[in-house]
Amino acid sequence: MTPAPQADCKQGWTFGIEALYLQPYQSEGVYDDTEYDFGGRISLGYQFSDCLFTKATYFGYETDTDNNGDELSVSSIDLVIGQTFKPSDVLTLSPYVGLSYVTVEEDESDTEFDGLGVVLGIDVTRSLNNSFSLYATAKQTIAFGTTDDGNTDEDTVAFISQAGLGVQYDFSNIDANIRLGVEGQWWGGVSDDDSESFGLAGFVLGANFTF
Repeated sequence: MTPAPQADCKQGWTFGIEALYLQPYQSEGVYDDTEYDFGGRISLGYQFSDCLFTKATYFGYETDTDNNGDELSVSSIDLVIGQTFKPSDVLTLSPYVGLSYVTVEEDESDTEFDGLGVVLGIDVTRSLNNSFSLYATAKQTIAFGTTDDGNTDEDTVAFISQAGLGVQYDFSNIDANIRLGVEGQWWGGVSDDDSESFGLAGFVLGANFTF
């Protein structure tokens, strides 16, 4: 089999920033009064001329889950390495793998989780014309850590799945693009002091630069 050809990439630093407008959902309906709240994601990396890249990404989000002032707070730090391929003139694939540090605080159940694990993901773009593209993202994290419920610490495995879809606009005069889309996240095994799950879903507006 012939491997997918590498794309031609500009060597340099990469920077990305995203605003996320998300609403939380709990698997057993524990969150009884939720609204959309803003979160953020920021990344800094380096891209080589052969399209090998490295990147560090921070994600943070906090929201109220009921009328009593209880909050849900989540964050992650990813350190990854990947490679960009261009199997056709209109399709670009950027798979990556790395490490992830994850934290979750849930006031509703007085639960805290922190763990370290592996992350695997891919970013795909499909060009529509010279400026606009469709993009899709998928990421899976498996984090191994401990859950503290205020009384005991227990070993826990968290599964975090993420998927996104939207439209990308590439600027012609600078190495940059903007994205507008939707995103869903599933956080399994770290909710309500049990092996339950919660999800985050909403909208994303972001920008990426190479310099």
